[in-house]
Amino acid sequence: MIKKKICFVLGSRANYSSIKTVMTEFKKNLNFNIQIILFNSSILDRYGDISELLKNDKFLIKDKIFTLVEGEKPLTMAKSTGLGLIEISTCLNRISPDLVFVVGDRFETMATAISSTYMNIPLAHTMGGEVTGTIDESIRHALTKLSHLHFVATKNSKIRVKKMGENPSNIFQVGCPRIDFVKETLELTKLNKDDIKDGVGYQIDYDKPFIIFSYHPVTTEYVDIKNQIDLLLSCINDLDIQSIIIWPNADAGSGEIAKMIRIYRERGCLKKTKLFKNIPTQTYIHLLNKTKCIVGNSSSGIREGNYIGVPCVNIGSRQHLRERGKNVKDVGYNKKKIINAIKTQIKIGKYSRDFLYGDGKAGKKIVNILEKIKNIKVQKTINY
Repeated sequence: MIKKKICFVLGSRANYSSIKTVMTEFKKNLNFNIQIILFNSSILDRYGDISELLKNDKFLIKDKIFTLVEGEKPLTMAKSTGLGLIEISTCLNRISPDLVFVVGDRFETMATAISSTYMNIPLAHTMGGEVTGTIDESIRHALTKLSHLHFVATKNSKIRVKKMGENPSNIFQVGCPRIDFVKETLELTKLNKDDIKDGVGYQIDYDKPFIIFSYHPVTTEYVDIKNQIDLLLSCINDLDIQSIIIWPNADAGSGEIAKMIRIYRERGCLKKTKLFKNIPTQTYIHLLNKTKCIVGNSSSGIREGNYIGVPCVNIGSRQHLRERGKNVKDVGYNKKKIINAIKTQIKIGKYSRDFLYGDGKAGKKIVNILEKIKNIKVQKTINY
């Protein structure tokens, strides 16, 4: 029996948690052979190298490609994508997969999608059809148009992908694989406090109230990032509650965020705050389950937070129009409103669990669907 070769190209730590359960299901299935390529921030210590994580999970890494151009500016994002296109094309030509999987809306994912398209390799995409702010909005829909199979999380996402002219028979509402990971983590593991000793700053008592602050650059508001993070850190400082600050991703503007965090610490501010450059994903899920509130603009407060029921204060436009549940309160860049929203969410406490983004079985559904698909037509035709 000839096994189908399924290639997963992972460009960040978030990519892995977003597709891990799918990879696991493929690995268990005798009809498939998985190939894993790591590139961009996924192999850099600064952003959380996932190499050892994959090895611990018993995944074999086929190749590592260094493509991230330093600078954290719009220019370097474009250059990183271009370099990724060159290097990934070489890698795909060598391993010759039958199908390539791409995840979500990260800028580096475009390199994989363009390369696969020109090389006539069918492309499968998860988390398409969703709506947000920042450059991710454009990247996500571009990925949809380059992809052949669409594994979407919600009913509305399925409708949007269909409206973009994709073949309805190739659109599958399966839920989000990240919810699989959350469900599995909370049911099968416990918080390992050894994984949260490496942060810098205040020694947080995790049995007492704490909040999580996770704020990433809004690339389409690049010139405003310094003022935005200055305002938000002043809110955290004034709240005087135990706080975990998560290092930003590799998008343009992350350097400004990191610089401002350092400035606040040098001033002697953020006294009850612990800073983490990266946290093991399972540990993060357990912290999300324990926190009184997640604050910032990370999708985890909206997606994973919705399933867990954690109170979320979403700030600014990065998650603009993303489907959300009752656990989310949206605010703009207004200090008084941000602080009041956080206090209100802490007072409300845990929300009821919601299944907006799936029931935790997306990985199994995706593999079951692909088992039934014998041939994937490379030539696409717009369906309107």
